[in-house]
Amino acid sequence: MPRINISISEDALKKVDKYKGIVNLTRSGLIIEALENYFARLQSRILEEKKKKAIEGIIQIREKISDDLKGWNSTEEIKRLRNSRWAGLLKK
Repeated sequence: MPRINISISEDALKKVDKYKGIVNLTRSGLIIEALENYFARLQSRILEEKKKKAIEGIIQIREKISDDLKGWNSTEEIKRLRNSRWAGLLKK
């Protein structure tokens, strides 16, 4: 495993030493676990932001095409497509 040197405040080091004993880890182990937890939370925030932007994009698209879809009945369209598919199969 690569070794690195970091500088942290005295207060942060005291907290590391306090909690490493509680969770029975080394300083390095505690810091690695803390970083992994941070990265997981960061990834979740990034994915949530992407999801939020995607939803906003969908809403914008829906607003743009809403006039074109007035009077369109999705249930009837599905029934029509389903019936036409069955009609084609029955002819064979």
